[in-house]
Amino acid sequence: MVTFEVFVKRFDGLKKFIIKRSQKILKEREKEIVEMITDQQHSGVGSDDQKMQSGYSTGYAKKRKKKGLQTRFVDLHFTGKMHKGMKVLPVKDGVDIRSKEPYEYYVRANFPTGFSLTKDNADTVANIVANQLAVEIKKYLVA
Repeated sequence: MVTFEVFVKRFDGLKKFIIKRSQKILKEREKEIVEMITDQQHSGVGSDDQKMQSGYSTGYAKKRKKKGLQTRFVDLHFTGKMHKGMKVLPVKDGVDIRSKEPYEYYVRANFPTGFSLTKDNADTVANIVANQLAVEIKKYLVA
């Protein structure tokens, strides 16, 4: 009689393996992911592909306009410190993009869709991870 027990046991740790390896792959691709988030924020687009805010309040828009700054959408560029400090950090069952800059807390509170990837960007990252992970899963199951 042939049982599948030996083969099935190989799947026991597969979920944990996939999560850990995916986190590592995403960390290795940190620069690309941070660029995607930064580009989205600079264009004022949230993870839902919508403008995070249509524009500034009338009073603040006037101040920005006097300084020669755009007012069509909320510009999250400012000094660039927040973006330069962004890192991909592992969290339970995934990763998060964080910055040590205090301004990040303001952005997260006011623009909840601002630190997640749009569908197109998420699909791009998913393809990168899937292609690399497929090879490693095969090795895991064969080992």
